[in-house]
Amino acid sequence: MQIIVFTLGDKYYALNSEKVDEISKLIDATTVPNSPDWVEGLINLRGNVVSLMNLSKLLQQNDDECYNNIIIINNGDEKLGILVNEVEEVLKVDEKNIEKVSADTHGRISGIIQLEEQIVNFIDIEKILQ
Repeated sequence: MQIIVFTLGDKYYALNSEKVDEISKLIDATTVPNSPDWVEGLINLRGNVVSLMNLSKLLQQNDDECYNNIIIINNGDEKLGILVNEVEEVLKVDEKNIEKVSADTHGRISGIIQLEEQIVNFIDIEKILQ
């Protein structure tokens, strides 16, 4: 499985790259009134309107608001942007190296991957998209 490793604050996260369309630099968002606090707004990505999600707020983590990248997820009919501090690397891991964890953060983190010098929280992108 190919994963994308990124940072949010001082923590490392990863998600399966299968639904990732691209990684973009930060784009200014237009706020959406009365939306949940984890919705940053809408962005214009080459003429396409994309919802922008603040994953730190969704995971109830500290939000340092130092975002540099947006991971664009393709969810069939629509695209979703996820704000991240930095995309660190794209690498291949064997699924058996993802240690399952009990349901936490509403089941959005499905496992932990031990990389050389850091522990990476593996995000279940399907749970995010629900």
